Amino acid sequence: MQHFIVSADLKQDTVSIYDKKVLHQMNRVLRLKVGGEIILMDGCGTKALGKIIELHKKAAIFKIQSTKKEAESKRKVKLALALAKKASTFELIVQKATEIGASDIIPLVTERCQVREIKKLMRLHAIIKEASEQCERSYLPRLHETHILNDLQGCLLVGEARMKAKSLSHINMKDDITLVIGPEGGFSDNELYEIEKRGAQFFSLGDNILRMETAAIAALSIVQFGWKHS
Repeated sequence: MQHFIVSADLKQDTVSIYDKKVLHQMNRVLRLKVGGEIILMDGCGTKALGKIIELHKKAAIFKIQSTKKEAESKRKVKLALALAKKASTFELIVQKATEIGASDIIPLVTERCQVREIKKLMRLHAIIKEASEQCERSYLPRLHETHILNDLQGCLLVGEARMKAKSLSHINMKDDITLVIGPEGGFSDNELYEIEKRGAQFFSLGDNILRMETAAIAALSIVQFGWKHS
């Protein structure tokens, strides 16, 4: 069943949608019909089964059949990710991090970043929304403003291929964690020294040097798999 994240109060008996992009998808792409049913989500844990009672180019109206509030995950994994040289690389990681289950996505500016700002912020929000709909995720991850390493708090696990470090799967991860993935050129020696002083742990993903997108996706997958089977 199709899932849509909408800006609406799903506790009402009927819900109206006027978003042009959503309406285009319903009318032109999915070719939904009156009488059909979809799942509406608010991105904050509420899911509602809606029956289409009116659908045209300018609006869609749904009769809410049932609603439920899903529990948020007890443990959270944040992804602190250095800005990539190519916007498409960063966007891919944001998409996959959303699908895998990152609770927060924190863009980082580090010494070796060739890009210092996000130019298409609305596009990233759209990618997160679409990825959440695709994987039927009821809670949207939070996209933070750009940070530097010293801004990061909590239990920090830093991916660093040049150091002798434990395999990520062998690190005790009982609490909420922040995975820290550096840019294409890696972290500088000074950055590694400073973040280690603050209690960060370094982890390895094997002997091979991975692209940042591969490292981020692999690290998130390992954490989620480990928590699921712990």
